Amino acid sequence: MIGADNIFGLLAALLAICAVAAGLERTALGRRISGAGIILLTALVAAQFEILPKTAPLYGAIWTYMVPLAIALFLLKADLVRVFSEGGRVLVAFLVGMAGTIVGAGLAALVVDLGADEAKIAAVFTATYTGGSLNFVAVAEAVGFDDNSQLSAALAIDSIFGVGFIVLLNVCAGWGLFKRWYGWRLDAVLGEGGIARTETVPAPSLFGLLSALAISAAAVAASSMISGALGFPEYELLVLTLLITAVATTGRKLLAGLHGEDIVAMMFMYLFFAIIGAGADLNEMLRAAPGMFVMVGFIFAVHLAFMLVAGRLLKLNYAELVTASLACIAGPPIAAAIAILFKWRNLVAPGILTGILGYVLGNFAGVGIFALLEGQVP
Repeated sequence: MIGADNIFGLLAALLAICAVAAGLERTALGRRISGAGIILLTALVAAQFEILPKTAPLYGAIWTYMVPLAIALFLLKADLVRVFSEGGRVLVAFLVGMAGTIVGAGLAALVVDLGADEAKIAAVFTATYTGGSLNFVAVAEAVGFDDNSQLSAALAIDSIFGVGFIVLLNVCAGWGLFKRWYGWRLDAVLGEGGIARTETVPAPSLFGLLSALAISAAAVAASSMISGALGFPEYELLVLTLLITAVATTGRKLLAGLHGEDIVAMMFMYLFFAIIGAGADLNEMLRAAPGMFVMVGFIFAVHLAFMLVAGRLLKLNYAELVTASLACIAGPPIAAAIAILFKWRNLVAPGILTGILGYVLGNFAGVGIFALLEGQVP
């Protein structure tokens, strides 16, 4: 067993798990499970066999320092001007899907009894199905959801349902009846255009990475000071979201030259998934899982109902609905990948941009649901 005080030995083990997961994610099976899922499972098994400790000072350091930096780095390109100018009808569909996720989470909390942590669980699922795993982590910290067993169960279920949802929408995208019911304006989707053109992204530079880290660290420091001064230190990550989005929007021309910050952010997030898996109790995970399965299934059902009804009322075509729904539930990379796969050339950029908006709004949606269910909203 690696001792809890063996900082570098433990860090080496966690990084090795993350590296293996990143490598496996390139395979067909790995893509289905996702890197996060592989890391959670590997760290969980290692901890059960007492190879990794369940608690360690390093785990607290990763949560305290790396997670806020990861959030800031991810949001450095959250240019809201571009989101609203280029999002178009996909943006409308995305907002409808977001509303469906929020309503679904609220109703699910009334139907499913998940005990004392019910509001926290509803909050993190609202966040992740509006933005992504980034929002899951931020809202978990904001609402004090720190039970590693429950967190691991929630993340595992998120991964399972996420893969299933992607498969479902892939099937829908090729389903003749669905395409006939939502077949408006397909020329605008399939038209030849430059939005989906392949752009060469420059390699990350040392200057760019250090600049991104410096800006992100400054934003984290400022958000900590502001939230503390306002008397709400638990909402530090919400303040961080506002600050870094403002920086990304107002300084978009300067920040456009930075590249590779998302890779650094993903490294930090992978380490976070590893410590969550290592700190989990398998028995508690299995006990919590059934109720969470029902809750997520309910959220997805309401989300899809909102999308289908709005699609008919607003005459949104099937490609716009699929892209927006995936941006909401699975995040911008998946939305863009599916748009490219089906040759929806004019939906690639809107899928990415609306997904980035989800990163911004997901934290507020999750904390809002938590406050509502806890009776903190008058």
